[in-house]
Amino acid sequence: MLILVCIINTGSFAQTMQVTTKNITEEEKGGKYSIKIDYPQVDFGPDALMGVRGIAEDINSSLDSIVKSIIDEFVKQAAEVPEIKDLDTESELAINGMGWVNNNMLLCTQLINFTYIKGTAHPMTTNTTYNYTSGGEGPLSFSSLFRKDKDYLNYISTICIKDLSQKLNDKDDDNTDMILDGASADEKNFVNWSVKDDTLIIIFNPYQVAPYVYGMQNVGIPLSRLMEYLDPQGPLSYMFR
Repeated sequence: MLILVCIINTGSFAQTMQVTTKNITEEEKGGKYSIKIDYPQVDFGPDALMGVRGIAEDINSSLDSIVKSIIDEFVKQAAEVPEIKDLDTESELAINGMGWVNNNMLLCTQLINFTYIKGTAHPMTTNTTYNYTSGGEGPLSFSSLFRKDKDYLNYISTICIKDLSQKLNDKDDDNTDMILDGASADEKNFVNWSVKDDTLIIIFNPYQVAPYVYGMQNVGIPLSRLMEYLDPQGPLSYMFR
């Protein structure tokens, strides 16, 4: 068993994880809703070992389940909308998914979800992230990146609050209360994150740190500023090489 695990792990790092796209398009026959979705899938190429193919299948199955749950919830909401006369629109779900691999070790995916339910005041666009190791672990929690003996939440919260305050506060608008609440040192405020170009990107969806009109916000923190907090054995272990 130990030999098998070593072979799988060695194979996953030796072979390059590739990101592809899966498409789903659906039009409800009665014209009540439409669905158009693109989201990431992964593979390790045609010569991948069986164990490595299994890792790709596990990640893809996880993403498939996530997207299916989003579709099921949307279809349920669309079906519950009463008939509205003189309203020539339909409910709509559109997901633009993206994925990339950091150092062949950390897969980051984002699902940018546009949802409009017929008759509601306005659509909602959110960005939800799902991250995995090249060994198939995930979706990863924010805490998995950091050492347990370090107060990383307060450190990151302070950076985010300062950055968001500069972006969202001026003489005409003061969003301080929402920023202090939505970016406070609470794990639930940092569930949407990605890593790109050696930068930790934290995403705040509409209403989290500012009113709807401000849309999504994000704060980027160079990983070089986080080294003392990162877990050397965690998903960002490649930063310590």
